[in-house]
Formats: sequence, structure tokens, C-alpha cells
Amino acid sequence: MAHTTVELDGEDYSFDWPADTTLLSAMLDAGIPAPHSCTMGQCGACQCTLEGGESHMENNAVLDDYDVADDQRLACQTKRDAEGPYEVSYLF
Repeated sequence: MAHTTVELDGEDYSFDWPADTTLLSAMLDAGIPAPHSCTMGQCGACQCTLEGGESHMENNAVLDDYDVADDQRLACQTKRDAEGPYEVSYLF
């Protein structure tokens, strides 16, 4: 598991992110009210900034290459590839 912190609506959260779980699922399992809608990588409601270790998205119909290079991810499609630690933030 990778130690992960989240900044959301002025609150800071901390949780462990299992390697085989999407970022969104891990946040929801930890009781974090992470924004989401379709959970299929189609709507962009779960877009966040992810910094730290390597990760990959299983599906992405929303973000362009520039967004991805700027550490933007769809939480519903992102799985980690390293031990972290990771930092997640939301821009709204």
C-alpha cells in the first residue's frame, strides 16, 4: 500500500492506496467524499492532480497529452505503479 494524502474542499485526508485499486475506489473506501460521476473515464468529474510516484490510467476519453504531462489524472481510472508517497489535489 502507498501512503496518499488528499486536499479536497479545504480539508486534508490521508489513506493507504492498494496497488490493485483505482485512486477513486481507494478514496471512497477511506470515506473521502471524492467527486465522481460515470466511473468510466468519460465525464471528467473525477479529474485531479496526482503527484508522487508513477501511475497509469486504464481509460481516458477526457484528458489530452498536455493535461497528463501536467500531472492531471482521472481518479476513477488511475492505478499506482510505485510505492509513493502520493499527493492528490482538486482544483475547484
